[in-house]
Amino acid sequence: MGTVAHVYNHVSRPITLTEFKDAVEAVCRPRFPLARSARPQRIGNGGVDSMAMAFLMSKLLRTFRGSIIADNPTYGAMASVIDHQLREESTVEANLVAKEMRKLDLKSAVMPISWKEEKGRGLDPKTLPNLEGLARHYRYRALGNVCHFMGATSLFFAHHRDDQYETVLMRLLGGHGYRGLQGIREANSIPECYDMHGVYKSGLLDDQLRINPQLSFRPALREMKRLRNIFRDEKVASPWDFVRSRRREKGLVDGYDEYGSFEKTLDVPYLKPLDTEDGGVMIYRPLLEFDKDRLIATCEENNIPWFEDHTNVDPTLTTRNAVRYLVKNHELPKALQKPSILALAQRSKRRIELEEAEAHRYLVREAIIKDFDPNAGTLLIEIPKEQIANRRRKRRSLYPYNKYRKKHRKLIMSIAIRKVIEFITPETHLPPLANLDNVVYRLYPHLMSKKHSPAPKAFAVAGVFFDPTVVQDSVRWSISRTPYPSNQPLPITKLPGSLDHRLRPTKQEVAERMVSPQLAHSWKKAKMFDGRFWIRIGCNSRTQFRVQPFRPEEAKGFRKALSPIRRAKLERLLKHYAPGKIRYTLPALYSVERERDLYTQHVTQTVTMLALPTLGIHIQGLERWVRYEARYKRVDMTLLGHEPRGKKIQVMPCRLRPCRHTQKHKRQRVHRCRKRR
Repeated sequence: MGTVAHVYNHVSRPITLTEFKDAVEAVCRPRFPLARSARPQRIGNGGVDSMAMAFLMSKLLRTFRGSIIADNPTYGAMASVIDHQLREESTVEANLVAKEMRKLDLKSAVMPISWKEEKGRGLDPKTLPNLEGLARHYRYRALGNVCHFMGATSLFFAHHRDDQYETVLMRLLGGHGYRGLQGIREANSIPECYDMHGVYKSGLLDDQLRINPQLSFRPALREMKRLRNIFRDEKVASPWDFVRSRRREKGLVDGYDEYGSFEKTLDVPYLKPLDTEDGGVMIYRPLLEFDKDRLIATCEENNIPWFEDHTNVDPTLTTRNAVRYLVKNHELPKALQKPSILALAQRSKRRIELEEAEAHRYLVREAIIKDFDPNAGTLLIEIPKEQIANRRRKRRSLYPYNKYRKKHRKLIMSIAIRKVIEFITPETHLPPLANLDNVVYRLYPHLMSKKHSPAPKAFAVAGVFFDPTVVQDSVRWSISRTPYPSNQPLPITKLPGSLDHRLRPTKQEVAERMVSPQLAHSWKKAKMFDGRFWIRIGCNSRTQFRVQPFRPEEAKGFRKALSPIRRAKLERLLKHYAPGKIRYTLPALYSVERERDLYTQHVTQTVTMLALPTLGIHIQGLERWVRYEARYKRVDMTLLGHEPRGKKIQVMPCRLRPCRHTQKHKRQRVHRCRKRR
């Protein structure tokens, strides 16, 4: 009697709630760990295979009610159904999908894409060569509008392992390097919404100005009490005797060398730094570790219907469809199959993370960024002198002249330079690393193969201008926006006078009653200027406004409209913060008035300069009918405010007085000792 052979059934099993919860927690890490509390918030749901995602999300919210996703506790979700209107039956299917979403206790909204611009030019969207890119652009814009309207900052997509495999395989066939083979990221800011305030890397400051913000950074009462005790003890233990002695000798400010003389500080006009934006909508993909077969099994197990789009299987429509058809109908070599490609993506992702971390450590360790001025959009960096390695103590592979080590250092310097360029560049996409080779050779001439390095010269890249200054053993580079060329149109951001977006009054406005209730609600939606500044206005008129660069021909009339005190202040600010051509890259606020001749019907347009928002200078009386506010785009603040490693810090010699708790404990110990005796 023979033994019965074991038969294994390779049917895909559904995704369990525990697996989905672990995936969500692994992907949705806190964006603001220092936040003490958060209000409940909705999340958005969209993308392919959204039926399985909707079911799992609905079950998660019902089972673990109030679970924290990213930073906020979540009690509800909203499903956004995008109707591309490229098929006749797409509208009917979108409505049916929305109906199924409501059965899962999820609010749903159908967002149709109208293709207004293409149809206005007499084009058929189905025949466009860049149909996939345009559909992606309109889809993300629609999702960004929905998230902003609902106040949601977390958007979930149902991309899975098969999508990751197809993406990496397409890039591999397209000739991408390892930096393009990392595939779809688990979390990233929403793309294609670069000019939408509150959606793309912005909105946190407005949230903090509300009476009841979504995120609260205020410490708890127990923490506040502990901080008060610490501050009180430090005040008691402060070396006031040493400070008074130094003040009698040289004066309070002149007594310390690092602060310089008091007379020098008077020459620097004070300018309040602009706030930098943060926040925005984040996209999360918790299903990247699951195959599509498991998503289908989840829907079949729970009797959830779904709709198949037949355009996804047409190999002649998009490149992804062609790759999908190739994988499904042909057996590829083992190196191009799913396990090998996904392992390649993981290795590429890990390598990129290590390189990015090394470049970040270099910028922090050497304190490359010396000063950042958000008002003028300028940056000051200092490249340290090359350190010669000790050949007796270090391995040959660590020699700076080793060709493999030099190649790696060149790559790390390219990544570091791109992080620096991100502070100033007006472009939405950073330049690839291959385009930064000449920049690396200019900033780090010792990485060149030539023995004699050339003298540092000014150059421009990605809309950023580098101006060198030799200081002893190092070179300092002043980085600013490249001057606008005369043969290209200037960037213009229109700010219409009619109110298109209203914000709640801030706590400061409500408490101090600085403005009237009508004007308190008149803040318009902030708009992006030149890819660097977020600018918004509030007015009680229907005048048309625009933001464009500060022009030399408008400077004379603007100075005449200022009072003598403000004119002198403007000259000092421009001289110190925006010297030379930098001042002509600053944003300026203009009013646009149009008059039509009744007889000739000719329209005369008058443009008048009103203010320099980033410098806080405006014509007299403007605050009575227009107010403005400027903020800088989000930057990596962790790269600022560091000192070079190895620099000796001067410690102020002083004798600290013991705090009252220490004195009390000492008296108690003396009293106990006396009792024992």
